[in-house]
Amino acid sequence: MRAMEARQDSEADTSRVLEDTAMMLLKIAQRYAEGRTLALLDPDDLANVTPAQSREWMRLVALGLIVTGTVAGALLAGLPEAAATPLIGVISLLTWSVLYGGRMVGADLVDVLRGQSRG
Repeated sequence: MRAMEARQDSEADTSRVLEDTAMMLLKIAQRYAEGRTLALLDPDDLANVTPAQSREWMRLVALGLIVTGTVAGALLAGLPEAAATPLIGVISLLTWSVLYGGRMVGADLVDVLRGQSRG
């Protein structure tokens, strides 16, 4: 998709590029509906395309280090548990919001907060 978007800026005939993009999206949708999720496009469609790099592991490491650092800092500072627990929760939520833009994988943040308030 990134390669198709780049073609829109580089080619003079944008109507042809938009038509090619629409055809590619239709092919993806059809194959997805058929359950062919491992072959959404043909090998020819993927020729000369650089795969996107996943940097998810960097976000998870950063989140883990920041939360662990907050816990260690709260313990070293001698904060009482009643003060440390909300601090750790707030820092965790802020860090998550910065790293993930407020979205959660597989769950909605609001649902998580609602579940915590009931428990």
